Amino acid sequence: MLFGRISAYRIPENWVWRFGVLIDTTIFLFGPFIYTYVRRLMFNENPPFRLRLGHYLPAALHLGYYFWTLSFPLDEFNRLYFSGKLNLMFFIVEAAGLASFIFYWIKTFLLIRQYRNEEGKQLSYHQSINKFLILLQLTLGVFMVLWLMSFLSINFLKKPFAYVNYATMWISTPLFIYVIGYYTLRQPEIFRVPFEDRSKTEKDRLKPEEIQKLQKRLHYYISDEQIYRQSDLTLKKLSEKLNTSPNNLSWLLNQIYQSSFYDYINNHRIEDFIGKIDKGEHQKHTLLAMAMDVGFNSKSTFNRVFKTVIGTTPREYLKNRNVA
Repeated sequence: MLFGRISAYRIPENWVWRFGVLIDTTIFLFGPFIYTYVRRLMFNENPPFRLRLGHYLPAALHLGYYFWTLSFPLDEFNRLYFSGKLNLMFFIVEAAGLASFIFYWIKTFLLIRQYRNEEGKQLSYHQSINKFLILLQLTLGVFMVLWLMSFLSINFLKKPFAYVNYATMWISTPLFIYVIGYYTLRQPEIFRVPFEDRSKTEKDRLKPEEIQKLQKRLHYYISDEQIYRQSDLTLKKLSEKLNTSPNNLSWLLNQIYQSSFYDYINNHRIEDFIGKIDKGEHQKHTLLAMAMDVGFNSKSTFNRVFKTVIGTTPREYLKNRNVA
């Protein structure tokens, strides 16, 4: 797409305009590919996720349109192109491409929201991938809004913008893809969470005797082993310790303890942290060092969880205790 947009202005030969019709097929691939990329990045699915072929039907139809234009001699195609007789088809293609972009942007937004919910069920910490995904979604949203404004202005108000148009939109987007690639290459391995199939939820997953056994094992690892102090603790790791499946453990936390894995583990970390304050350890160590010791892996996560659980910041809590 980047090559097609630049070559249209830099190559004087007439054939480049016909080639541009083929290049425009990519606007129908961008949305499906972005959605697939984000889903594979965040979720662990076996086999790897693939969109159904129906999602690529618009691209296939546009490719068919391109082959139809090849039935015209080059001179005839250029005459139709420059006389404006193909403008209606160009309007339909751009409108369909814009609709595709908006559809997959919304679909990806909902996917990211689902991931953030699932992360709390599987991990005891938040990953930096959240910030990247938000930035990705916001940037694509800006592109989408600018493209929509340009499309409406040109086709309905007859007042094209000077620097925001179809060409600049599809020069900026490929460049943004390079940024995504760079980020992906420099990031450490991301912990992908299982993709929850909400159609297969079970209300009565465990029997009463199984619940009691699992509760006893969980109490041992939390109270005696203090496993929550592992900063990289995940639902899978804990379930392996308990000799059960992640789904069973998640069910137990949700149904019996009325808590997500993230909240359950971090509540115990906060209790441990406050226990250290009761022992006076804050007089010998910094609050951050104590937070790290009980399992938190960042200051921001600790402060956010502490305020959610206790209602104040750690320093405010300590100040109120000293006053009392």
